[in-house]
Amino acid sequence: MSGRPLPLLFAYFASGAAALLFEVLWFRAFGRVLGNTVWAATLVLTAFMLGIALGGLLAARWAPRIRAPARAFAAAESVVAAGGAGLVWALPLVEALVGHWLAPLADQPALAMSVRFGLPLAAMLVPTIAMGLTLPLGVRILAQQETTRALGMLYAANTFGACLAPMLAEYYLIGALGLRGTALVASALDLLAAAIALRLAGPAVPARDATPAPREWHPRLLVAAAGAGALALALEVVWFRLLLLYAPGTDETFALLLMLMLAGIALGGLAAPLLARLSCGTVAAAASVAVALGYLLVSPAGALQGDIVWRAALLMLPAALLSGSFFTLLGAQLRGTNDDPQPAIGRLTAANTLGAAAGAALGGFALLPGFGIEKSLFALAAGYVVLSALFLRRSARWPMAATLAAGAALLVFPFGRIARHLDNAAAVYKAVDGAVVTQVIEGPTTTLQVLRGDRYGEPARWRLVTDSVSMSGINRDALRYMQLFAWLPLALHPEPRRALLISYGVGNTARALLDEPELKALTVVDLSPEILAASRLIHGDADPLADPRVRLVVDDGRHFLRTHDERYDIITGEPPPPAMAGVVNLYSREYFRALAAHLAPGGLATYWLPVRQFQPAGARAVTAAFCDAFPDCTLWSGRKYEWVLMGGREFRRRASANAVARLWNRPGSGVRLVTSGFEHPAQLGATFLGDADELRRWLGAAAPVTDDHPKRMAPAEMYAENTPDPYAAQLDPRTAAANFRAARWIDAHWPGEFAAPTLEFYRVQWIFNDDLPASPAARLEHVDNFLRQTRLVTPVLWLLDTDMTELAIIERQVTAAGGKHAPQHAYALGVAALASGDYASAAALLAEAAERDPQRAGTIAAYAACRAGSSAKARAIKGAADLPAALRCWR
Repeated sequence: MSGRPLPLLFAYFASGAAALLFEVLWFRAFGRVLGNTVWAATLVLTAFMLGIALGGLLAARWAPRIRAPARAFAAAESVVAAGGAGLVWALPLVEALVGHWLAPLADQPALAMSVRFGLPLAAMLVPTIAMGLTLPLGVRILAQQETTRALGMLYAANTFGACLAPMLAEYYLIGALGLRGTALVASALDLLAAAIALRLAGPAVPARDATPAPREWHPRLLVAAAGAGALALALEVVWFRLLLLYAPGTDETFALLLMLMLAGIALGGLAAPLLARLSCGTVAAAASVAVALGYLLVSPAGALQGDIVWRAALLMLPAALLSGSFFTLLGAQLRGTNDDPQPAIGRLTAANTLGAAAGAALGGFALLPGFGIEKSLFALAAGYVVLSALFLRRSARWPMAATLAAGAALLVFPFGRIARHLDNAAAVYKAVDGAVVTQVIEGPTTTLQVLRGDRYGEPARWRLVTDSVSMSGINRDALRYMQLFAWLPLALHPEPRRALLISYGVGNTARALLDEPELKALTVVDLSPEILAASRLIHGDADPLADPRVRLVVDDGRHFLRTHDERYDIITGEPPPPAMAGVVNLYSREYFRALAAHLAPGGLATYWLPVRQFQPAGARAVTAAFCDAFPDCTLWSGRKYEWVLMGGREFRRRASANAVARLWNRPGSGVRLVTSGFEHPAQLGATFLGDADELRRWLGAAAPVTDDHPKRMAPAEMYAENTPDPYAAQLDPRTAAANFRAARWIDAHWPGEFAAPTLEFYRVQWIFNDDLPASPAARLEHVDNFLRQTRLVTPVLWLLDTDMTELAIIERQVTAAGGKHAPQHAYALGVAALASGDYASAAALLAEAAERDPQRAGTIAAYAACRAGSSAKARAIKGAADLPAALRCWR
């Protein structure tokens, strides 16, 4: 056997690939069953590690009884194959049942947490124990090999297989075969490994009565193994959080980062024989320096995505390589005799995985919230120095020198660079908004930066940047579509009493819902405490979460639905961007069916469909999933490519004109509707794009997103600038108006009195689709048409680059100044006067603005003067010469 290790290495490669495939699939499945939260993920990871640790302990205990280690390895792989695939196939079937079991514990978080930990532990126990047996058995098979070489080769082969598996899963297998099909591939790899082992199996060796005593003192080395596991997993958590400042947190990003880290560990296993002359303490000391050096080498500047591989390699590979070598060298020291290394490697596996389980929790729940990224890296580098000190002896000068050198290196740790990393992550958004960062929160789920953009010294725009992605915001565009999630069902539902909001964002939708006085209760479900904590900063005393009608639940939206039985008149959701890891669970057919089941009879559900963030096939697949759950589905345009899906449960009522108009008659919602461009109740209907009949034509044969086929969601590139052409056809106002005329849903539910006015409002819908002309002259021509043909104010303001939010700030400042406006106010005030038809005042104010900025205000001032009948004044205004000839009142 010692002369033929190559087939066994291939078996370990297949085994490692299968193990990581199962881990990916189990995490996806348990994310749906237990909630896609950092707490639930940590519980699942801990249960996974505990099973492997138990397998290592059993390998150590059963060593004297195992006479045919190759056959035992084959049996273990067969157990993993059957148990792993069985879990992937069975978990979706019990999701509802588990939710029913957990429902009585909803108000007992400690007990619920215990049960949520016990479920994955029990479910994964058998296959993970089998996984934990494999490495000790493999070293036993190669018992005649030198331990460092045998363990290093097997560990490297296993880890190389593991590092390729997530990439293979995320980029090919799950998309092509679905989760269950991928599970069968993983099972096939395990069975291949078992078959190879059986072919290599030799005759059984006699059982021994006892395991020989080890050469080293076990407790110290096992403590070191546990410490190394804890440091490695905690580093993974912190490293990934830092790298997410440069790439979006998609499944593909996590797979790439995991591949690079595991590749480093695998290379460390291969390099262990070359480092065998060094002590474990020296390698640990070198790992400390590598952690600090990696952080120093990662430049806090550059493109958001293009160089993520190089950043990750510089940051992680040196320390990961040393970590892999450290594990292998520990195994060599722990080995008792040359004829049976199994007990020692079993104990090593158990200690290392137990430490790893603790390390993941340490990184996410203690270090990041308590110290942040930078100080956490320092603490973990210091941890390796402590690990090195476990191996100090008076007679060993080199380990002592290495430990002291590593400790001295910590004195020059590159503190202060994190501010530049954070600044780089938010740079593009600060430039777009002219904003500044007002708060940074490094919490257990994300690194959140709160950006504020001012107008005239007062906050006018807000944005939440989580890691490197804009998660939500308050600006003109966002307010329009996010509040439409609430306005549509509020306008149509006769008695909205109870509402459920899944994903809070910055509170735009919550605030719109709470404007409804008939609403008695609003349940807000969000899994990010960092985002929820920012609400008070953004809204101050008007914080929606402070409303007594609000019940706040920090949980995954899908898990909340499975564990609660309440019914709601309105359900709405605006989850994180669809490309983000785990968000697909909030876009599948199964999830939409759960939404429908929680609607009260006559209830309505609205949902965010950001088509710009999907490939066209993905947008259709999500829509197909929604329409499978809501046969009366309709599609609406919130703001260009921010669309809204709406469906009902036994919704048969036809709204009256007065019921829809009531939203405009209330102080809160009325002002917000007009500010967002809805100046007449009938204008709300002009956002309609199509009903179920039209959607069926658009969907064609598109298969829906399901839990088993999540890749059908097909999110587009996170930072793509070019929007696919197929969406423009749906947005065409003429097409949308034709769909409105033909829609059976409109005939059944939209007020008849508003039908004709709504069709007229489609003529101005282009402006709310962000199709504003770039040319100032072309904009003025559109302004002239609006002023002559309509009484709408908002289009004029938007065409001339101002809005009611800015005007409200100016009004407060003018009032505070005793009615006098500041020079910088003149332009916006002049545009407002123009939009209201007060041309004389507009001409005077805009002429004042033209003295300061003729390029911006001159032509508009001249146009206003012409409309006021003052041709001489119009011609004399600075910049008047650029007014289009068709709009001039002078020769």
